[in-house]
Amino acid sequence: MSTDRTRLYLGWSAINLVFTGLGLIITLWVMDRRTDQHEQFVRLYAERRNACTPAESTDESATPKPVQAPPRQDSAKSGYLGASGMDISPAMRLNLEALPPGEAGKLPLDTLRLGSPQVLPPRTIHVVNLWATWCDPCLAELPEFKSMFTRHREWDDVRFVPIQIKDHTDPLRSYHDYAGVMPPTPIRLADRTMSDALASTLAAGDRGGLYRGNLPVTLVLDCNRRVRWAKFEQLGEADFAALEPIIEQLRAELADTRPGAWCTQEWPGNGRCEAIERTAAHHSFEDCGPLRRRSSDLPGAGEVVEPEPAVPVAVTSPEILPTTCPPKTQLRNGKCSRLQKLPELQVTAPASSSTCGNGVCDPHESRTTCCRDCPCADRFVCKSLRPREPPRCRAALQP
Repeated sequence: MSTDRTRLYLGWSAINLVFTGLGLIITLWVMDRRTDQHEQFVRLYAERRNACTPAESTDESATPKPVQAPPRQDSAKSGYLGASGMDISPAMRLNLEALPPGEAGKLPLDTLRLGSPQVLPPRTIHVVNLWATWCDPCLAELPEFKSMFTRHREWDDVRFVPIQIKDHTDPLRSYHDYAGVMPPTPIRLADRTMSDALASTLAAGDRGGLYRGNLPVTLVLDCNRRVRWAKFEQLGEADFAALEPIIEQLRAELADTRPGAWCTQEWPGNGRCEAIERTAAHHSFEDCGPLRRRSSDLPGAGEVVEPEPAVPVAVTSPEILPTTCPPKTQLRNGKCSRLQKLPELQVTAPASSSTCGNGVCDPHESRTTCCRDCPCADRFVCKSLRPREPPRCRAALQP
């Protein structure tokens, strides 16, 4: 009897090993197929792009002038990269979720290319901030950015561009919750792709690239959309003190319109769709967007580029005093001040309401006046610390 039982156990063990081996083989096969499909996609895309190039014309008068080669690049590092900066053209091809101008939280999401003029208009300095709602240092530095832009209202050619990454929270909710502590900006972006496309693209490079696994990340782009200043951690007082002169230097370069100046040079990937880049032979997707045929073109005429329309958006948002502050900050005199330890969330004392506690978040109630009915934001809980004290949204301390 024991011999039969032993044989039975051995048989089941052999069957389990067989199925385990089959599962491993199938997993490896699926991974190999995925790699092959990616390589085929890259090859087909390259062939399709090359197929758009027309035959060379024998008319020398119609031959366009040669395209200038892009200047050399500086290596990625923390702080000032150099006078040439670092090119991020691959990131300009990515499509991101975008909140159009207006009150965050009440508008539908749009999809825009990062390099489009709606997002990064030409002749503008951009301060790109990569952040997430779960990142306490990201939330703590947002009020400092707002203070910097408030001090420099003359920066009409400098734009703050927040991009929510590594975070699958609804961007409508995220930007609505933190709109009060964020600098006014005409557009807000988010990358919720499964592959974290923006982070992966910026991380490419021999020295870790411009994303090194941590948040926040601050990138300052000059008039040619090259990264001239970068920081891969929370900005402190010394960082902001060093950042402001850099922005002033980039603004001075932008104001220099002499021939041959840095902001007047032409090359593919500088963010400006020049005339030569609007032809199929020298089309630049990063600068001019997708290649399209005009409806007025005659049959047999060469394709030309219809540049994406640049929609100028004026930032007219009034000064908004925050009613709630991110973690590790405290509301003092209408401003979120950074603290050393994670404090209680300081808000305005809840107003007395006869309907608070009925389980329904009425129109006149909010999480700041009645958190028993209106749920708190992520990483906050509704509780009171003393008897007979009304409950408030307080930061949930992690053990």
